[in-house]
Amino acid sequence: MRLSGLAGRVAVVTGSSSGIGLCVADTLAALGCRVAGIDRDAAPSGAHPSYAGDVCDEGAMERCFSQIEQDVGSPDVLVTCAGIFQETRLEDLTAERWRQTIDINLTGTFLCARRAVPAMRERGFGRVVTISSGAGIDGGAEACAHYAASKGGVIAFTKALSKEIAHEGVTANVVAPRCVRTPMIAGMEDDLIPQIPVGRIGEPDDVAGAVAFLCSGHASYVTGEVFVLNGGWW
Repeated sequence: MRLSGLAGRVAVVTGSSSGIGLCVADTLAALGCRVAGIDRDAAPSGAHPSYAGDVCDEGAMERCFSQIEQDVGSPDVLVTCAGIFQETRLEDLTAERWRQTIDINLTGTFLCARRAVPAMRERGFGRVVTISSGAGIDGGAEACAHYAASKGGVIAFTKALSKEIAHEGVTANVVAPRCVRTPMIAGMEDDLIPQIPVGRIGEPDDVAGAVAFLCSGHASYVTGEVFVLNGGWW
């Protein structure tokens, strides 16, 4: 069954140059969306134009969204995939690294949503999908308190946002994957697989499929939810 309600929609995907973001952008494009990517490096990869900007830079996001509106159109869909993970024990966790993690993972999500949502509300249609993590629910592994805090914040922010915009035809949901094959977990796969009941690491396609559903017409009655993708870990 082809997902309905995506053809012709303008979708903005952050972190679109690699990993989950690239897969999400390409999947939405294949389903008929007009996709615009935002990435710090803005590598010209995938089937979509990409705009250079740091998601935690308010001015950069204003420029990116303004240019996207001119080139592609006002976004109907926002998917916030940009993120950072650096394993660090508490005693080694500097305030600078804490702020960097919160800024990219949480503040970046806020800035993009604040810029994209008003036009969705005016049109009476919109889809916001934020990418959190299982760490935002259960605290994650050792040495990632800063990451878990940022991703827990993404969940709380999205749930609160969903209540604010639901009556205007705009939904907001979270996808919270665990152990997806991206550069963030490179080298750790062999240690992780025994903990996953389905017996494999998640793939970016697994996340992209969930995102596509939440952006589609089939999910118009779903908002404020957290879709956990962890292969049965818990």
